Formats: sequence, structure tokens, C-alpha cells
Amino acid sequence: MQAESLSSQHPMLSKQVIQPLALAGIGALVAIRFGAVGAVLFFAGYIWLAWVSLPAAAVLYILAAPFPLGMVLHHHKFYAADFMALVMALKLARDHWAEGVSGLARTFFPRPFRWPLLFLLVLSVLSLATSISHFGTVIKILEYIEFFVVMVAVFREHGTDETIWNWYLGALFAVVGAVTLYGVYQFMLQLGPVYNIVDVHHVRATGFFGQPNVFGGFSDQTFPMLAALVVLGPATLRKGWLKIALTLVALGVVISYSRGSWVADAGAVFFMGILIGVTRGWGQVKNFAAYSILIPVAMFVLVFFLGKVDLSHTSLYVGAHKNTLERLKTTVTAIINPSGHFDTDQRLLIWKSAISAIRQHPLLGVGLGNFHLFIQHHPPKGLAGIPPMAHDLYLEWGADLGIGGIIAGLWLEWTWLASAVRLVREQAAKLPAYWYAVLVGSFGTLTAFVIHNWVDFLIDQGVVLPLLLALALVSAAWDRYRKA
Repeated sequence: MQAESLSSQHPMLSKQVIQPLALAGIGALVAIRFGAVGAVLFFAGYIWLAWVSLPAAAVLYILAAPFPLGMVLHHHKFYAADFMALVMALKLARDHWAEGVSGLARTFFPRPFRWPLLFLLVLSVLSLATSISHFGTVIKILEYIEFFVVMVAVFREHGTDETIWNWYLGALFAVVGAVTLYGVYQFMLQLGPVYNIVDVHHVRATGFFGQPNVFGGFSDQTFPMLAALVVLGPATLRKGWLKIALTLVALGVVISYSRGSWVADAGAVFFMGILIGVTRGWGQVKNFAAYSILIPVAMFVLVFFLGKVDLSHTSLYVGAHKNTLERLKTTVTAIINPSGHFDTDQRLLIWKSAISAIRQHPLLGVGLGNFHLFIQHHPPKGLAGIPPMAHDLYLEWGADLGIGGIIAGLWLEWTWLASAVRLVREQAAKLPAYWYAVLVGSFGTLTAFVIHNWVDFLIDQGVVLPLLLALALVSAAWDRYRKA
């Protein structure tokens, strides 16, 4: 993304990464025909790669995380990316072992999110005392450690090295673009279940996530970062490619038909515009608006006309077949008249069930990740199907962890947003263009996450990537610019 003269010893470009990458690539190919043998070769190469270049291993993690590669054990999905994170955690611990407990704490629990994160993890461990499924809660605790402790630490390990961050962000944009193209394929050929049909001959795109709202979340959290880099980033960035990625990601948000994604990006763009206006002048807000508003509008128009093209050759028909404009209209009417919309009515039933779980287990909850078991045992009247989560982060954590879970969610998100805003406002005059852009973009990503998670719960493998990169960017910049 950015042209720089680099030495052969740079951790992303060292010749030492070629051999382990080749072994991992061979393993991936062999796994197509001989799964177990290929997996052994791949992970042997990956372990070698992580010890040679942690950033290269992190890039491979980003590229692999959105794909459902792994196995099911005790009804829980274990991804290849989970093992990759474990390898990187061991490498990171080895590198900082000599620094003692304080050094490891600085590495894995960086400021400024340390205390609310520790509070969440302590509540998660305590919830084992009342957990419906102890195995499920342990798996969820390990998953949260992978995301918020290990991967944030891995991404921020090389501080503000722009070359490494370009690789990380480039990998994210590439994989989101690839998943979006697959989503377009699904949308156009109606490759999905009947209950996802839209505009008669199409389906809501899901990518490899199995759920359109998760696919939308993956795209909507990436969009603000791309928009910020295109408008605010330095001229040395390859902005032609960034504009293509921005258009693709905006298309992904639209074809998900996720109202949560649409509202999340609208809110992110609005608050990003205010932050840009306050720190760099309102003139620059016009340029930002031109990309962050006009491109999504163009994608809405494109999807509306694509919806009139029938490539499915099916005669399936269901009641929920609204086109793009009708779906956009119901985003407003669903708030005014929730009982008149099936999706909103179902969410209200799920939220009532979550509130019931909080009332019955106010102190320790039903166990981290166990709300879906609670509602399975106590389904409310009128519920069409058992949901995998509470469709609301705060109610999910409230049901799982008790009232403290709601406090942890609000505290965490306040710390995320406040830290990003504080950095941009206090250091606006000193920040290089690149870091001003990625910090404003991180603020937008965090804002999109906060808004979307009022109606969904998007802490899962793959979809959480944009959030983790945004947190690592804010943390790395906090160490570099605020301390300086």
C-alpha cells in the first residue's frame, strides 16, 4: 500500500519466510486430498513461520479467519485460526518472557483497555460457578482470550511500523473483498435458504459465515477504515486499489440486507464526520462525505437493478421478498411498528428471554456463551426458532455474566471510543497523515461495532477481525504518540 525502501531484514520481507510459507502452502494443497497429512504439513510450516516472522504469521491468520476451516468437537467449532493464534501466543510469550510478569502484562494487556477487559475475563471465570455448560463456557473464555488478549497483542507488537500495518490492513481488505465477491455470487444465483430470499429471485448474502447479519458486520466494520484511508491517508498509498476495495465493501454491506449493518455504517460515517470537522476543519468533511455517502448510495442503486435480473431460474416464493428500497423503508417502520415486522418481533421475544435470564441469575449469569442453552430450555411463546445468541451484546453478556456483564460491555466500549477520540483530538496537529487516517478509521470501525451490536452479537471468528485491528491500532498509537 505504501512505497518505502525496505531492507531484506524487514520481518515481512525477509527471505527466511519463503521456506515456511512454501511448506504451509504445500500442506494446504495436500489437505484437499489427504486432510490429516496436509494439516500436519500446514501447521508444521505455520509454526516455523511464526518463529521466523510473527507479522507474516499474523497476515496468514487474517486471511484464514473468515473461512470455516476446522473441526467440530462436543458441538463446538474449532477453527484452524484458533490453532494459529495459540502458536502466535506462545511465540509472543517466549519473546517477552525475560521481561517478567510486568513485561508480559504490558504485552498482553496493553493500555488503555486493560481494566475493563480484565473485569470481563474475571466475570467470565466466575460464571463457571453457575454455568449451564462448563465446557461451553471454557471454550468461550479461551475464544475471548484469543481475540482480545492474544490477537490484539500480536497486531500491536511492532508498534507503529507502517509497513507492517499496511500488510495487516491490506490482508483485511483483500479477504473482505473476496468474501464480498462470493456474496455477490450467492445473491445473484439465489444460493441460500428460502428464509433469506429477497426481491423474489435472490438471497441475502452470507459469505462463509452462514448468517447475513454476520456477513454484513464483517463488511460494515471494514468500510469506515477504508473510507478514512481513501480520503485522509497520505498520497503515497495506492488509493486506486483502496477505492476498488471501498466500493466492494460497500456492495457487501448492501447485499447483506442487514438493517443493523446499514444503520451501523450510517452512524459511523456521521460521527467520523464530526470528529474530522472538529480536528481538521469542516472543509475536509465534504471530501469524506463524497466517498462515504455517495459510494454506498451508488451500491444501493446497483443492487436495486441487479435485483431485477433473474439468474436463479427458480420459482421459489416466500412472503419476505422485499427489494432493496422496500427493505430500506422497513428499517424505519420496524422501529415505529415492531410488532408488524417478523424479524423485529422475534428479536423482542429473544430480548425478553435475555431479561428473564438476568432476573433469574443477576449475579453470575448462566455462564459465558450459554444464553442459547437458557432460551432452549425456556423458549418464549411465539419464538420461531432457537437463536444462537441474544442479538444484543449487552443483553447477551447480562444473561451470560449477570448485571456485571452489562457494566463490562458499556465500560469496554466507552474506553474504546474515548481512547480513539482522545488520541485524535489531542494529537491532531502532530499525527502523520497515515496515523490520523487509521485512527479516525478505527474510531469509525469501533462506532459501527457498538451500533450494530445493539441488535446483533458479533464476537465470533472472522467477523471480529476489523474490531481487533482497530483496537490494536489505537493501542499502538496510544503507546507511541500519547506517551511521547
